[in-house]
Amino acid sequence: MRKLLLLSIIIIIGFSTILKSQNIDFKWEKDSINGKLVEKIAMSVPFTIENKTYRFQFDLGANMTLIYDKCFEKTEFIKNKKVDESMEAAGHKVFTVNDQNFSIGGLKIENYKLNGLLNFEQEEACGVVGADLFQNKYLIIDFPNKKITVSEKLKTTKKIDFVDIKIINNKPILPVEIDGKVYHFQYDTGASIFSMVSYKKNFQSLIDSSKIIENFNIRNFNNPLVVKAIETNKQIIIGKSTFKTKEFWFTDEDYFSFEQQGIDGVMGNIFFLDKTIVIDFKNKKFGIII
Repeated sequence: MRKLLLLSIIIIIGFSTILKSQNIDFKWEKDSINGKLVEKIAMSVPFTIENKTYRFQFDLGANMTLIYDKCFEKTEFIKNKKVDESMEAAGHKVFTVNDQNFSIGGLKIENYKLNGLLNFEQEEACGVVGADLFQNKYLIIDFPNKKITVSEKLKTTKKIDFVDIKIINNKPILPVEIDGKVYHFQYDTGASIFSMVSYKKNFQSLIDSSKIIENFNIRNFNNPLVVKAIETNKQIIIGKSTFKTKEFWFTDEDYFSFEQQGIDGVMGNIFFLDKTIVIDFKNKKFGIII
C-alpha cells in the first residue's frame, strides 16, 4: 500500500511565472476554547461588495461560498435575495442573490450566484469563502507568507510532490497513510484547531488503546459539539512527506457524517504551517513544495 501511495508525481514547475494569477492576503485569527488560547484558529480574508469590505473565513471545508444576511442588512443587493424554502444549512433557510460582482483580495468574481444563510449571524465573520470559487483552477497557499494565489495556469521552477486526490462536492479529499493503511481525509482550511479528526468507530482500536488528553466544546455553525483528543505518536504520510502528530481528535459518534460522505475524517492546516501547498482542482492533485 505504501508503494502505491508513493507513486506521487514530482513536477518541476515556478511561482515567479504563474500566469493570470490573482492574490489574496490572509490573516490568522485567534480565540480561546475552554480557556485555551488557539493562536491560529481560522484564516480570514477580505470580501468586498458594493465598495465595502467584510471579514470572511477562508474555508475549503465549505462546498459553497456563503454570506450571513445579518451583516448585509443595509446593502442594496440583499434586497434581491430569494429564499429557497426547500433548502436548509446549519438549521437555517438558504437564500440566493443572482448576478453579483465582488472581490476577495485581488480575486475578482463577476455575475456570480451568491448563496446565504437566512437570519444568521456570527461575530467572528460575515460569511465563508468556500471551495466553489476555485473549481478548475490552481489554488496555492503560501502559509509562511500568508498569501493565497489563484491561477488558471501554473508554471514554476520549484519541485512539487503531487498526489492524486478526489474532489467530492467541490472539496479536496487527500490519501493519507496511517499504520500502512490509506485513508481518505478531507483537507479543510476551516479546521485549524485540529490536526486530524474522525469518529470513534473508524479508529476504534487506536482510540481504545490510548489516553484521552483533552475535550473541546466547540460550535459547528452555532451547533454545540464535543470533540476529544487522544495522545499518540503516529506518522502521517502524504505522498513523499511524513508528518508526526502528538494527538488525534475524534467524536463519539459520526456527527460530521463522514461515512455518508465517503471519507474517513478531516485534516486541518497544522501539518502545512511552514510550507506552501498547491491544490490542482483541474487535474485533481494535491502538492507540497519540497
